[in-house]
Parts: sequence; structure tokens; C-alpha cells
Amino acid sequence: MPRYVVDLNNYLQKQGQLAALRWTEVPAGAGNNMQWTASCILNDEVMGTATSKQKSAAKEEAARQTLVRLGLLSE
Repeated sequence: MPRYVVDLNNYLQKQGQLAALRWTEVPAGAGNNMQWTASCILNDEVMGTATSKQKSAAKEEAARQTLVRLGLLSE
């Protein structure tokens, strides 16, 4: 599995911007229908948002989208 969250954290740490990063992780549904929506927020701007049955997968995809928007990863 890709490690986009780690890559994003490492990049922001090197740039001295790790403190500007925050996440929201919101559950919806119940039981087997639970879905997680994760948003990656950098300097109070939503940079990526994803939904998945697994919280970690939603967070990874939101981090991937953020890396793409930062120009660090191609689509």
C-alpha cells in the first residue's frame, strides 16, 4: 500500500510546515455500511478529500490528492 500520508508528513516537515497540516475524519453510516470521509487541510485550505469504508484508505487518498495539488506527485 502506498504511504502517501508518510510522504506528505516528511515533505511538510522538511519545509517547516508540518504544524500547518490537520485532518478531519468523519464517519457516516452504521455497521457494515460505515463510510469514512477524510480531509487533508493545509494552511486552512482543504487540499484533498476522500471517502472509503476504511479510515486509513480515505486518509491515504486525501494525502495523495494533496501531494498532486502540491505538484509532488503526478495523477
